[in-house]
Amino acid sequence: MKKLIVMMLLAVMAFTTTQTFAQTKKDGSKDMRYKKNKQPMKKDGTPDKRFKTNKPAAKKPATAKMAPAVKKAA
Repeated sequence: MKKLIVMMLLAVMAFTTTQTFAQTKKDGSKDMRYKKNKQPMKKDGTPDKRFKTNKPAAKKPATAKMAPAVKKAA
């Protein structure tokens, strides 16, 4: 009897935890309230690189540092 109760509790806990992390609506479409679902994707599921949010961060060009002025000996 104890095993049955424990198994039922585990089943209920497993069901409730999977339902809280789902990021889809009841009809199966993406829930756009989540940041992960807002990224534009291609049909195959890869990020679409045409959009700024999916492009890799551009490297900043190195600025030329000016050398300190050297005083001439008189």
